[in-house]
Amino acid sequence: MTQASEPGVDTIRFERVYDAPIEDVWALWTTKEGLEEWFAPEGMRFEVLTLDLRVGGAFDHVMTAVGAEQVAYLASLERPLSVWVSGRFLEIERHRKLRIRFDMDFVPGVEPYPYDMMVEFHAEAGQVRMVLTSDRHPDPEMTRGAVIGFTSQLQRFDRAVAARSTKEQKP
Repeated sequence: MTQASEPGVDTIRFERVYDAPIEDVWALWTTKEGLEEWFAPEGMRFEVLTLDLRVGGAFDHVMTAVGAEQVAYLASLERPLSVWVSGRFLEIERHRKLRIRFDMDFVPGVEPYPYDMMVEFHAEAGQVRMVLTSDRHPDPEMTRGAVIGFTSQLQRFDRAVAARSTKEQKP
């Protein structure tokens, strides 16, 4: 189930329900291997540089365009194919909540600003309801791009959860 809604002027919200153990869903958000499976949109490669899973800990990564469409798009904007992103964990409640702040200091011509993302996990009767909320960007076009990016990332997340469930069912 995919929902993108606008609960507030300043946020973007997505909600999903998975038939999966909370441990699998949590691991996709909190391990290098899990994040590298899905945290970039299609056509992008994601590499975790630092993942210090504690309040105040770093979450630094590089996203690189590898798909022809993404490479062409960035080239048309005269932007680099790779971007280094610095973040840190603001809240961690095991199997319940993560809140991450990213430093948006890599957009040409835009003053750096903080960008918060929160994901909440609700384990209910063998399912996990996941709610992702993030800030909007100061620029509406960047917010539109963020919604498109999150939609693609969450499709990859869906496949990663399904792949883990398939592995667990095999003898």
